[in-house]
Amino acid sequence: MMSVVTLAGVLLAAGPVTARLELTPDQGDRLALRLCFSSPQAHHLRYRLEVRSSGKAGTSRSSQSGELTSGPTPQCPLNNRLALNPDTQIQATLEWSLDGQPQPPIQQRYPTAQPTGPTPAEPAPGEPVLPGIGVPEADEELMARTDPDTCPHPDGRPV
Repeated sequence: MMSVVTLAGVLLAAGPVTARLELTPDQGDRLALRLCFSSPQAHHLRYRLEVRSSGKAGTSRSSQSGELTSGPTPQCPLNNRLALNPDTQIQATLEWSLDGQPQPPIQQRYPTAQPTGPTPAEPAPGEPVLPGIGVPEADEELMARTDPDTCPHPDGRPV
C-alpha cells in the first residue's frame, strides 16, 4: 500500500512572530487542523479561527478563539481532526493580533486550489505590479444590480 501525504500549510512571519495554519490529510477520512505560533521573544497574541466545511451533506461553521503568550517553544492552541468526505471542502480563516495590533488574516483551504491556467509572468522591470482578481466567496458577491432605465428587460417589459 502506498501512502501519500499532502501538506497544505500557510506559514506567516509577521515581524517577530511566526504563525502556522495547517490542513493535512490524516488516516484517509480525516483532516488534521493545526494552528501554531512561535517567536524568539514573548508576545501577547489573540486569535480567532473560523472553519467552514461544505459538501453534498451541507455546510457547517465553527469558531474558536483565545489568547496566549508566544515564545521560542511553539504554542499550538489548536490540534483538531475533522471528518473528510470525498466531496468536502474546508476553509479555515485566522484573524489575530500581536501585542494588540491586528495582523493580516491567514486563510487556508483543503483541497488546495490548483491553477486553471498558466502562471502569469513577472512584470518587466519598471512596470507596476497589478493586484490579482479576487474570487467571490459568497453568493451576494456574484450578484449585480442594474438601473432599469439603462438596462431594460430583454423583451421590452418594465423591470
